[in-house]
Amino acid sequence: MSAEDVFKHILSWVAEDSHRGRLARAFQSNMGDSPELQAKRVGLLSIYLEREAHSKRGLSLV
Repeated sequence: MSAEDVFKHILSWVAEDSHRGRLARAFQSNMGDSPELQAKRVGLLSIYLEREAHSKRGLSLV
């Protein structure tokens, strides 16, 4: 998956009323205008992305 596809997928969560939706909205709007916060958001969003990828493949998280 290319970086562009990853960001498209992350931004598809913007409309969700969930923690990852709030993170995606904060990431999209660069809330706080802080590179450190954006890096933390990307880290958390990547965890959600990895979990989704594992669940679609039928792999369990340990």
